[in-house]
This record gives sequence, structure tokens and C-alpha cells, in this order.
Amino acid sequence: MCRLLGSVSRSAVTVDDVLGRDRGAFLSLADKHGDGWGHAWSNGASLDVRKAPDSALESAELAGLAAGVPAEAAVTHLRWATLGLGVSTDNTHPFTDGHVAFAHNGSIDPPAGLDTLIPADVSALRRGDTDSERFFLALLSRMTTASTGAALATTVRDIVGSGVTVKSLNCMLLAPEAFYAVCSYDPSSDEDPDYYPLLYRRTGDTVVVASTGWTDTAGWQTLSNGQMLVVARESLAMSVVEVATPHDVVAQARR
Repeated sequence: MCRLLGSVSRSAVTVDDVLGRDRGAFLSLADKHGDGWGHAWSNGASLDVRKAPDSALESAELAGLAAGVPAEAAVTHLRWATLGLGVSTDNTHPFTDGHVAFAHNGSIDPPAGLDTLIPADVSALRRGDTDSERFFLALLSRMTTASTGAALATTVRDIVGSGVTVKSLNCMLLAPEAFYAVCSYDPSSDEDPDYYPLLYRRTGDTVVVASTGWTDTAGWQTLSNGQMLVVARESLAMSVVEVATPHDVVAQARR
């Protein structure tokens, strides 16, 4: 399980600009989610990714990125390793192909159950052993024949219907044209009912999307289970698209 933070702005801003006085509260999530951190940022068509398998609270590199590297769009990920998966750079998010960056909060069991959704040539790109990287590779394969948003929605649907056990497919995707945030989870899979919903808000020329647990809900809207938020990077226009959820499958099985 993990924590996610994403932002899109008309002008470049730092993570510290986005978080403001809540910086400490967000980073304190690494007390529990301390198995790695990653940060992807983009200005124009460029994309950079840095990540390390250590706690965000102890990382001078992340502190420097958060304070000193402004970006028009960014995704920050705090990892909490689950399913017995190793703590390593290869297993740390965001994952990237050099054009898009992807971060996931959830678990898909068994991870290898996703291999049937990934063509062999794309599967050969895998460096770690996580369910999350496989989710990303399944997405990449679908992006070759569909728009980014359609490919992401299709990947979520295909994973939900694949027969694996899914707690959550919550994720953020940073692409050249837009930022995408998916909220798709089984509400019975975690003792804390407030763990998986995603929050978003627009303040001036910046849209922020985040996991819960570090701020109150004042001024935020909730991205409901079964929704994908799309934020156009140029205009900041926001739209919400319905996506499949693992709850759909669980509910059908119980009928």
C-alpha cells in the first residue's frame, strides 16, 4: 500500500509550494509508508524520475527535489511494501518508459497473475517483481492502440476481470497531454474505510490530487470509487470518467 500526491499547474511550482504548511504532515506518512519514495516531474515535453528504496523522511535528495525543482506537473509516491515484495529501486514507483510516469497504491495478488495481460515483448521490460510494475506494463501495451485515458480505463477493466484478487487499483499517471488519477478499490479490503478515496482541489492555477491521511477535507473534493479524474495540462480542464472497480466483481460473486 502507498500514498500518492500529484499536481498540475499553469506555471512551474515545487512540491513544497503545493504542500505549503502541510509539508510535514504529508512526509510524516513515511513513518508507515517508508519502503521507498519516488518523484516524477515534467515541464513541457520533458520527464524526469528519481526514486530510492528508503524513507522519504530520511532522504536529502527528496527534500532537495521538493524544495528546489519546480515543475508544471508532478507525481510523488511513498511506498509501503506489501505481498512480501522486496524493498529495492526496481520495485519503487513511479515506473516510466521515458514518456509517461505511473504510480500505484494497492495490491493485486498474485502479481504474476497479470502476466497474461502483457505481451511478451512488453513483459521483457520488467525489472522488478511487483504487481504495480506489471499494471504499468499492461497499460503500456494498451497505449499502443488507444489514447492514454482509454488505455488506462481498459487496463483497469481487464485487471478487474482477470481473476486476480484486487484490493485497489488506485493510481496516478503523468503523460504529456494530461494527468490521470484513478480511484478503483474494494471497500471491504481495508479496515480503514478512509484509506483509499482520493481527494482533489483546484487552488488558483494549480490542481492537486492526493491520498488521504495528511490533511483535513476542507476545500477538497472526493474522487469516488469507480472514477478517473483527467486534468488537461494546458488548460487545467477537469473531467471525470467512470472506470471498473474490484468491488463490482466481489458484489457479483456474492449474489
